[in-house]
Amino acid sequence: MKKLYDALVKVSDTIFLAEKWLLLIAVIVAVAVNFANVCLRYLANRGLSYCETLSVCLFMFMVIIGCNIAAKTDAEIKIEIIRFKKIKSNAAIGLIRDLISIAAIVLCLFGLKDTLVAVTTNLQKVTPLPIYTYHLYIGMTIGFVMTLIDHVIIAVKHLIEITTGELVEGGCKTT
Repeated sequence: MKKLYDALVKVSDTIFLAEKWLLLIAVIVAVAVNFANVCLRYLANRGLSYCETLSVCLFMFMVIIGCNIAAKTDAEIKIEIIRFKKIKSNAAIGLIRDLISIAAIVLCLFGLKDTLVAVTTNLQKVTPLPIYTYHLYIGMTIGFVMTLIDHVIIAVKHLIEITTGELVEGGCKTT
């Protein structure tokens, strides 16, 4: 199981690097587009018609990537009411938390599947740019799947900690 975990972490680390770059690019594009729009409003009394909806789309994209990065780095918001001195006990509570997260993500994916079918049959543009609603839902689906994979990796980590009684290092704990 440790070899499986190490292989999954290696794949996750590669995706993590790509996500950091995509997040950086999305932030730069959002700032540049909004800056250009503000400048055009003040200098030419006209703004770009697609800026606001493009900003919302980019913000959604940043939230999806940020959610996945938070899952990878174990930086999700959580309240730890119970903290044990034994590694196995903490890992068991972590596994329960991971299973609840996995179940919630799977339920969201089932709902997204039906929504994706609906928006692909009824095409609607979101902006004057060629961005349709199904593009947003495909992005959400990919984000949920990537977060699901990371929660499965963390659950495997907790299983290893339960069986061995030792802390497992690895994953994207660094910046």
